[in-house]
Amino acid sequence: MKKNNPLISVIVPNYNHDKYLEQRLECIFNQTYHNFEVILLDDYSTDKSQEIILEHAENPKVSHCVFNETNSGNTFVQWNKGIALAKGDYIWIAESDDFCELNFLEELIQPFLEYSEITLVYCQSNRVDEIGKITGSWLNHTDDLDTELFLTNFVMDGNEFIERFLIHKNVIPNASGVLFSKKYAVQLGNLDIDLILKTCGDWLFYLKMATNTKVAFISKSLNNFRYHSASVIASAIKTESLASIIDLDLKNRKKMIGFIAIEKPCNLSVILRLNKQIVKKLKYNQGIFYYRNDQKIKGGMILCTVLDVLIGKRSFFFKIINK
Repeated sequence: MKKNNPLISVIVPNYNHDKYLEQRLECIFNQTYHNFEVILLDDYSTDKSQEIILEHAENPKVSHCVFNETNSGNTFVQWNKGIALAKGDYIWIAESDDFCELNFLEELIQPFLEYSEITLVYCQSNRVDEIGKITGSWLNHTDDLDTELFLTNFVMDGNEFIERFLIHKNVIPNASGVLFSKKYAVQLGNLDIDLILKTCGDWLFYLKMATNTKVAFISKSLNNFRYHSASVIASAIKTESLASIIDLDLKNRKKMIGFIAIEKPCNLSVILRLNKQIVKKLKYNQGIFYYRNDQKIKGGMILCTVLDVLIGKRSFFFKIINK
Protein backbone atom coordinates (compact mmCIF):
# COMPACT_ATOMS: atom_id res chain seq x y z
CA MET A 1 0.00 0.00 0.00
CA LYS A 2 1.56 3.31 -1.03
CA LYS A 3 1.69 6.11 1.52
CA ASN A 4 -0.56 9.05 0.71
CA ASN A 5 2.09 11.75 1.10
CA PRO A 6 5.34 10.50 -0.45
CA LEU A 7 8.44 12.68 -0.60
CA ILE A 8 9.19 14.13 -4.04
CA SER A 9 12.69 15.26 -5.01
CA VAL A 10 12.69 18.30 -7.30
CA ILE A 11 15.94 18.56 -9.25
CA VAL A 12 16.67 21.93 -10.87
CA PRO A 13 19.59 21.63 -13.32
CA ASN A 14 20.58 25.12 -14.44
CA TYR A 15 22.98 26.59 -16.96
CA ASN A 16 22.86 30.29 -17.86
CA HIS A 17 19.13 30.73 -17.32
CA ASP A 18 19.29 33.69 -14.95
CA LYS A 19 16.37 35.50 -16.62
CA TYR A 20 14.06 32.52 -16.06
CA LEU A 21 15.27 31.26 -12.67
CA GLU A 22 13.15 33.44 -10.40
CA GLN A 23 9.92 32.31 -12.08
CA ARG A 24 11.09 28.68 -12.11
CA LEU A 25 11.95 28.61 -8.42
CA GLU A 26 8.90 30.54 -7.27
CA CYS A 27 6.48 28.12 -8.93
CA ILE A 28 8.35 25.22 -7.28
CA PHE A 29 8.43 26.63 -3.74
CA ASN A 30 4.73 27.57 -3.92
CA GLN A 31 3.40 24.15 -4.94
CA THR A 32 0.13 23.10 -3.32
CA TYR A 33 1.72 19.69 -2.61
CA HIS A 34 4.09 20.31 0.28
CA ASN A 35 6.17 17.18 0.89
CA PHE A 36 9.13 17.82 -1.40
CA GLU A 37 12.82 18.65 -1.32
CA VAL A 38 14.66 20.84 -3.84
CA ILE A 39 18.10 20.04 -5.26
CA LEU A 40 19.72 23.03 -6.97
CA LEU A 41 22.45 22.22 -9.50
CA ASP A 42 24.38 24.81 -11.49
CA ASP A 43 26.59 23.69 -14.37
CA TYR A 44 29.17 26.50 -14.14
CA SER A 45 26.95 29.31 -15.36
CA THR A 46 28.61 32.51 -16.56
CA ASP A 47 25.58 34.78 -16.08
CA LYS A 48 23.95 35.81 -12.77
CA SER A 49 22.47 32.38 -12.11
CA GLN A 50 24.66 31.59 -9.12
CA GLU A 51 23.64 34.81 -7.36
CA ILE A 52 19.95 33.96 -7.81
CA ILE A 53 20.46 30.38 -6.68
CA LEU A 54 22.31 31.48 -3.54
CA GLU A 55 19.43 33.82 -2.68
CA HIS A 56 17.09 30.81 -2.66
CA ALA A 57 19.49 28.26 -1.19
CA GLU A 58 18.41 29.08 2.37
CA ASN A 59 14.82 28.07 1.68
CA PRO A 60 14.00 25.18 4.07
CA LYS A 61 12.91 23.05 1.09
CA VAL A 62 16.43 23.11 -0.39
CA SER A 63 18.38 20.01 0.63
CA HIS A 64 21.37 20.44 -1.71
CA CYS A 65 22.94 23.31 -3.64
CA VAL A 66 25.83 22.27 -5.89
CA PHE A 67 27.92 24.50 -8.16
CA ASN A 68 30.10 22.77 -10.75
CA GLU A 69 33.67 24.04 -11.08
CA THR A 70 33.61 23.25 -14.81
CA ASN A 71 30.78 22.85 -17.29
CA SER A 72 29.76 19.21 -17.81
CA GLY A 73 28.62 19.81 -21.40
CA ASN A 74 25.72 17.41 -20.94
CA THR A 75 22.50 17.92 -19.00
CA PHE A 76 22.22 14.18 -18.29
CA VAL A 77 25.38 14.35 -16.17
CA GLN A 78 23.39 16.74 -13.97
CA TRP A 79 20.38 14.44 -14.01
CA ASN A 80 22.52 11.57 -12.73
CA LYS A 81 24.00 13.76 -10.00
CA GLY A 82 20.56 14.93 -8.88
CA ILE A 83 19.09 11.42 -8.84
CA ALA A 84 22.01 10.21 -6.71
CA LEU A 85 21.38 13.00 -4.18
CA ALA A 86 17.58 12.58 -4.14
CA LYS A 87 15.89 11.19 -1.03
CA GLY A 88 12.37 11.18 -2.45
CA ASP A 89 10.21 8.32 -3.66
CA TYR A 90 9.57 10.23 -6.89
CA ILE A 91 11.63 12.66 -8.94
CA TRP A 92 10.78 15.75 -10.94
CA ILE A 93 13.47 17.22 -13.24
CA ALA A 94 12.33 20.86 -13.27
CA GLU A 95 14.27 22.42 -16.14
CA SER A 96 15.43 25.90 -15.17
CA ASP A 97 13.91 27.75 -18.14
CA ASP A 98 10.42 26.25 -17.79
CA PHE A 99 7.61 26.96 -15.31
CA CYS A 100 4.41 25.24 -14.18
CA GLU A 101 1.05 25.52 -12.49
CA LEU A 102 1.11 25.55 -8.69
CA ASN A 103 -0.87 22.28 -8.54
CA PHE A 104 1.56 20.43 -10.81
CA LEU A 105 2.86 18.02 -8.17
CA GLU A 106 -0.55 17.57 -6.56
CA GLU A 107 -2.00 16.41 -9.89
CA LEU A 108 0.89 14.24 -11.08
CA ILE A 109 1.34 12.32 -7.84
CA GLN A 110 -2.25 11.00 -7.91
CA PRO A 111 -1.79 8.16 -10.45
CA PHE A 112 1.16 6.85 -8.41
CA LEU A 113 -1.09 6.65 -5.35
CA GLU A 114 -3.71 4.66 -7.26
CA TYR A 115 -1.61 2.26 -9.37
CA SER A 116 1.45 0.50 -7.95
CA GLU A 117 2.76 -0.56 -11.39
CA ILE A 118 3.19 3.00 -12.69
CA THR A 119 6.77 4.23 -13.01
CA LEU A 120 6.21 7.46 -14.97
CA VAL A 121 3.48 10.11 -15.10
CA TYR A 122 3.52 13.11 -17.42
CA CYS A 123 1.16 15.91 -18.35
CA GLN A 124 0.30 17.96 -21.41
CA SER A 125 2.50 21.02 -21.90
CA ASN A 126 1.96 24.49 -23.24
CA ARG A 127 4.43 25.92 -25.70
CA VAL A 128 5.62 29.31 -24.41
CA ASP A 129 8.00 31.84 -25.90
CA GLU A 130 10.93 33.66 -24.30
CA ILE A 131 8.67 36.06 -22.39
CA GLY A 132 6.36 33.30 -21.16
CA LYS A 133 3.49 33.90 -23.58
CA ILE A 134 1.57 30.72 -24.44
CA THR A 135 1.85 30.06 -28.18
CA GLY A 136 0.09 26.67 -28.30
CA SER A 137 0.19 23.17 -26.85
CA TRP A 138 2.00 19.98 -27.82
CA LEU A 139 -1.17 18.25 -29.01
CA ASN A 140 -0.15 18.74 -32.63
CA HIS A 141 3.02 16.75 -31.88
CA THR A 142 0.93 13.62 -31.34
CA ASP A 143 -1.85 14.21 -33.87
CA ASP A 144 -0.14 12.09 -36.52
CA LEU A 145 -0.27 9.10 -34.13
CA ASP A 146 -3.62 9.66 -32.37
CA THR A 147 -5.94 12.66 -32.52
CA GLU A 148 -8.20 11.65 -29.63
CA LEU A 149 -6.25 9.84 -26.91
CA PHE A 150 -4.30 12.82 -25.58
CA LEU A 151 -7.45 14.84 -24.99
CA THR A 152 -8.16 12.84 -21.81
CA ASN A 153 -6.26 11.28 -18.92
CA PHE A 154 -5.12 7.69 -19.32
CA VAL A 155 -3.14 4.90 -17.71
CA MET A 156 -1.55 2.56 -20.24
CA ASP A 157 0.56 -0.56 -20.29
CA GLY A 158 4.09 0.68 -20.95
CA ASN A 159 4.78 -1.82 -23.70
CA GLU A 160 1.66 -0.69 -25.53
CA PHE A 161 2.77 2.93 -25.04
CA ILE A 162 6.09 2.08 -26.69
CA GLU A 163 4.42 0.27 -29.59
CA ARG A 164 1.88 3.01 -30.26
CA PHE A 165 4.04 6.04 -29.57
CA LEU A 166 7.61 5.93 -28.23
CA ILE A 167 9.02 3.69 -30.94
CA HIS A 168 7.82 6.25 -33.48
CA LYS A 169 9.09 9.38 -31.70
CA ASN A 170 9.42 10.99 -28.29
CA VAL A 171 5.85 12.03 -27.48
CA ILE A 172 6.80 13.34 -24.02
CA PRO A 173 7.39 17.09 -24.60
CA ASN A 174 10.10 17.65 -21.99
CA ALA A 175 11.38 16.59 -18.59
CA SER A 176 9.65 19.44 -16.77
CA GLY A 177 6.30 17.74 -17.36
CA VAL A 178 7.35 14.35 -15.97
CA LEU A 179 7.30 12.71 -12.54
CA PHE A 180 9.01 9.33 -12.25
CA SER A 181 9.83 6.63 -9.71
CA LYS A 182 13.28 7.01 -8.16
CA LYS A 183 13.43 3.34 -7.17
CA TYR A 184 12.88 2.20 -10.75
CA ALA A 185 15.22 4.83 -12.20
CA VAL A 186 17.99 3.63 -9.87
CA GLN A 187 17.36 0.03 -10.94
CA LEU A 188 17.91 1.09 -14.55
CA GLY A 189 21.26 2.66 -13.69
CA ASN A 190 22.70 6.01 -14.71
CA LEU A 191 21.30 7.82 -17.72
CA ASP A 192 23.36 7.47 -20.88
CA ILE A 193 25.73 10.47 -21.02
CA ASP A 194 26.99 9.74 -24.54
CA LEU A 195 27.56 13.22 -25.95
CA ILE A 196 26.24 11.98 -29.29
CA LEU A 197 22.83 11.52 -27.65
CA LYS A 198 22.80 14.64 -25.49
CA THR A 199 19.68 15.97 -27.22
CA CYS A 200 17.67 12.72 -27.13
CA GLY A 201 18.86 10.85 -24.03
CA ASP A 202 15.54 11.60 -22.34
CA TRP A 203 13.72 9.64 -25.10
CA LEU A 204 15.89 6.60 -24.34
CA PHE A 205 15.25 7.06 -20.61
CA TYR A 206 11.47 7.26 -21.01
CA LEU A 207 11.43 4.13 -23.15
CA LYS A 208 13.40 2.25 -20.49
CA MET A 209 11.04 3.49 -17.78
CA ALA A 210 8.00 2.33 -19.78
CA THR A 211 9.23 -1.17 -20.65
CA ASN A 212 7.25 -3.85 -18.77
CA THR A 213 5.60 -1.25 -16.48
CA LYS A 214 2.75 1.27 -16.74
CA VAL A 215 2.70 4.97 -17.63
CA ALA A 216 0.06 7.63 -16.97
CA PHE A 217 -0.87 10.84 -18.77
CA ILE A 218 -2.63 13.96 -17.41
CA SER A 219 -4.36 15.90 -20.18
CA LYS A 220 -4.30 19.23 -18.33
CA SER A 221 -1.58 21.61 -19.53
CA LEU A 222 0.17 21.95 -16.17
CA ASN A 223 3.65 22.49 -17.58
CA ASN A 224 4.96 25.38 -19.65
CA PHE A 225 7.77 24.33 -21.97
CA ARG A 226 9.74 27.39 -22.99
CA TYR A 227 10.87 27.14 -26.59
CA HIS A 228 13.46 29.85 -27.18
CA SER A 229 16.56 30.51 -29.26
CA ALA A 230 18.95 29.26 -26.56
CA SER A 231 17.09 26.05 -25.70
CA VAL A 232 18.80 22.70 -26.27
CA ILE A 233 16.31 21.69 -28.96
CA ALA A 234 16.43 25.00 -30.81
CA SER A 235 20.22 25.03 -30.74
CA ALA A 236 20.39 21.49 -32.10
CA ILE A 237 18.04 22.30 -34.96
CA LYS A 238 20.09 25.37 -35.89
CA THR A 239 23.46 23.61 -35.82
CA GLU A 240 22.62 20.17 -37.20
CA SER A 241 21.64 19.24 -40.73
CA LEU A 242 18.69 16.97 -41.43
CA ALA A 243 21.12 14.13 -42.12
CA SER A 244 22.84 14.64 -38.75
CA ILE A 245 19.51 14.72 -36.91
CA ILE A 246 18.51 11.47 -38.61
CA ASP A 247 21.87 9.99 -37.65
CA LEU A 248 21.18 10.84 -33.98
CA ASP A 249 17.76 9.21 -34.28
CA LEU A 250 19.30 6.04 -35.73
CA LYS A 251 21.96 5.81 -33.02
CA ASN A 252 19.37 6.36 -30.32
CA ARG A 253 17.15 3.66 -31.83
CA LYS A 254 20.05 1.21 -31.75
CA LYS A 255 20.35 1.74 -27.98
CA MET A 256 16.56 1.54 -27.47
CA ILE A 257 16.25 -1.72 -29.39
CA GLY A 258 19.26 -3.16 -27.56
CA PHE A 259 17.52 -2.52 -24.24
CA ILE A 260 14.14 -3.83 -25.38
CA ALA A 261 15.70 -7.00 -26.80
CA ILE A 262 17.14 -7.79 -23.35
CA GLU A 263 13.94 -6.96 -21.45
CA LYS A 264 11.73 -8.91 -23.89
CA PRO A 265 8.33 -7.19 -23.58
CA CYS A 266 5.34 -9.28 -24.69
CA ASN A 267 5.06 -7.27 -27.93
CA LEU A 268 8.77 -7.41 -28.75
CA SER A 269 8.27 -8.75 -32.28
CA VAL A 270 5.81 -5.96 -33.14
CA ILE A 271 8.13 -3.26 -31.80
CA LEU A 272 11.09 -4.69 -33.72
CA ARG A 273 9.07 -4.82 -36.93
CA LEU A 274 7.88 -1.22 -36.52
CA ASN A 275 11.37 -0.01 -35.76
CA LYS A 276 12.77 -1.77 -38.82
CA GLN A 277 10.23 0.00 -41.03
CA ILE A 278 11.00 3.37 -39.44
CA VAL A 279 14.77 2.89 -39.82
CA LYS A 280 14.37 2.16 -43.54
CA LYS A 281 12.36 5.34 -44.03
CA LEU A 282 14.89 7.37 -42.06
CA LYS A 283 17.77 6.04 -44.12
CA TYR A 284 15.88 6.73 -47.32
CA ASN A 285 15.30 10.36 -46.27
CA GLN A 286 18.94 10.66 -45.23
CA GLY A 287 20.10 9.33 -48.59
CA ILE A 288 17.88 11.77 -50.49
CA PHE A 289 19.22 14.64 -48.35
CA TYR A 290 22.84 13.76 -49.10
CA TYR A 291 22.11 13.29 -52.80
CA ARG A 292 20.41 16.65 -53.14
CA ASN A 293 23.17 18.44 -51.21
CA ASP A 294 26.12 17.66 -53.48
CA GLN A 295 27.02 14.34 -51.85
CA LYS A 296 25.64 12.11 -54.61
CA ILE A 297 27.95 9.15 -54.03
CA LYS A 298 27.23 9.01 -50.28
CA GLY A 299 23.51 9.52 -50.87
CA GLY A 300 23.40 6.90 -53.60
CA MET A 301 25.15 4.33 -51.41
CA ILE A 302 22.63 4.84 -48.60
CA LEU A 303 19.72 4.62 -51.03
CA CYS A 304 21.04 1.39 -52.49
CA THR A 305 20.98 -0.23 -49.04
CA VAL A 306 17.25 0.40 -48.72
CA LEU A 307 16.03 -0.66 -52.16
CA ASP A 308 13.15 -2.54 -50.60
CA VAL A 309 11.86 0.82 -49.31
CA LEU A 310 12.19 2.22 -52.80
CA ILE A 311 9.81 -0.25 -54.39
CA GLY A 312 7.41 1.88 -56.35
CA LYS A 313 9.80 4.83 -56.12
CA ARG A 314 12.60 3.50 -58.31
CA SER A 315 11.58 5.53 -61.33
CA PHE A 316 11.85 8.65 -59.17
CA PHE A 317 15.23 7.48 -57.87
CA PHE A 318 16.68 6.85 -61.31
CA LYS A 319 15.21 10.13 -62.53
CA ILE A 320 17.09 12.18 -59.94
CA ILE A 321 20.40 10.34 -60.35
CA ASN A 322 20.32 10.84 -64.13
CA LYS A 323 19.86 14.60 -63.88
